[in-house]
Amino acid sequence: MSGRYWSHLLRAALDANACGGAPPAAGTVVDLRVASGEVLARVAVGGRVHRVSLILSVLEPPQWDTVAAALGGQPLFRARLLAGRLPAEVARVFDVLGLPLLPRGPAEPVVTCSCPEWGGVCGHAAAVLDALAGRVDADPFLLTAWRGCDRGALLAAVRAHARAGREAVGDADAAPPVRVAARPLPEDPDEFWRAPALPAPPARAEPPPPLPADGPLAALAPLYERLRRG
Repeated sequence: MSGRYWSHLLRAALDANACGGAPPAAGTVVDLRVASGEVLARVAVGGRVHRVSLILSVLEPPQWDTVAAALGGQPLFRARLLAGRLPAEVARVFDVLGLPLLPRGPAEPVVTCSCPEWGGVCGHAAAVLDALAGRVDADPFLLTAWRGCDRGALLAAVRAHARAGREAVGDADAAPPVRVAARPLPEDPDEFWRAPALPAPPARAEPPPPLPADGPLAALAPLYERLRRG
């Protein structure tokens, strides 16, 4: 399954045959486009063209913000994402957070086709599903786009959370400034050259509180360790 992880997961989630759907039609899928909440394509079969739509519910902005915070808070996840790769472990991150990335079974997408067939997923829709699965290994960000957050928006959110995390750490580590009150010049030159008393050393900043042991980010620790070991 190496190199075909995402297509394997998507095909398993959208196994139309498991619910009585038709096998993919022996046609050509053209103009396949993935937008927020919908996949659109045309299937050319026997001189006729059928229009197919696959509608999927999208995640709300606060939910995507939770995902970006979880991914941006771990250096290896962040590094691979910002290098343009979506690690396979990200699917499990969504599961831990209780949010769907992949469809939750073949019945979740609302499937429509311009053909007259009724009662389950037609062969034209099955062909589009199969074509989509064939593309996600090369570009798994198609899955995030289908759920409502394309590659650019997700990476921007991950960068923002990573930057906020660095600034928070920097603020916690920064020592307060040392302030020395100005004094008038003494009349005696010897007094001028005498070293003044040193100010008290600044107090050390308190370390940030640990993550809650039962929180969602703590649950991601095993995934992060697996990714780190590679």
